[in-house]
Amino acid sequence: MVAMAPATKQSSKPVFKTSSPFTETKWPEIAPDHQEVILELLCNLITPLGDYRRTHIHPSKGKKRKRTTKPSPDDSTMAETAPPPPDIGKHLLIGLNSVTRHLEALAAQNAPTTAPVFASKNHHQASEAAKEQSAPKELSERNSSTNKQDSQVEKKGVLRPLSMVILTHPKPALSPAHAHLPTLVHLSILSSGPASTIPTRLIPLPTSTDARLASKLHIPRVGALAIHGGAPGARALEEYVREHVGVTECKWIDEAMTAEWRGLNVAAEVPGGRD
Repeated sequence: MVAMAPATKQSSKPVFKTSSPFTETKWPEIAPDHQEVILELLCNLITPLGDYRRTHIHPSKGKKRKRTTKPSPDDSTMAETAPPPPDIGKHLLIGLNSVTRHLEALAAQNAPTTAPVFASKNHHQASEAAKEQSAPKELSERNSSTNKQDSQVEKKGVLRPLSMVILTHPKPALSPAHAHLPTLVHLSILSSGPASTIPTRLIPLPTSTDARLASKLHIPRVGALAIHGGAPGARALEEYVREHVGVTECKWIDEAMTAEWRGLNVAAEVPGGRD
């Protein structure tokens, strides 16, 4: 027999990859015992709203052909005698879309500009002169736009901050549908004023909690649920969450706002070997 020569090892070339130089977002880690307590307090808070929906709000039966039928006396009596819904219903946001829209509005209201503007003195003086020349022409337009904005603010009211956002997903950091929430939460609590806002807590819960919350609210699915700060009956839940749930760290936003060069982050990877 002829002995086979040993196969020579081929040298693998390193692969260079670049990544973001900013600090990665860190979601809070909640112990299972704390998750159970938070879930119990949350269920006690939303149960009255679910009982009201179960008793006084009937599910839609779908579209039917229009007929000239007389309304049932039982329906009219129930509509007249239905009590007002619980106050907690005005302080809840149910569903990922509703929570996202509210956070986007808060971020647009509180977040500063994304990049500072550095202008020279000559440019500043020229812009001031142009403003003075165009001021008489634009005065009436500014007044009218200001009045419109004031009326819109009076109609819409001031947006209320959120004390917490509950997600029925155990690892939202790996979910593309939830990746935007830390950024929106961080931007929503930024403010140029002296008053400080208590950070909104992001609370990831197991997937099995979705069915329980949906049953308590008497709806098909929850997905996400947010509670306004100072909601009636939510004081015990808020205090427990602030004590046992950390703040979601989104430091890359503050680092990006400084507009400083942070260098290039390069990692070398060798296929089948060590970095």
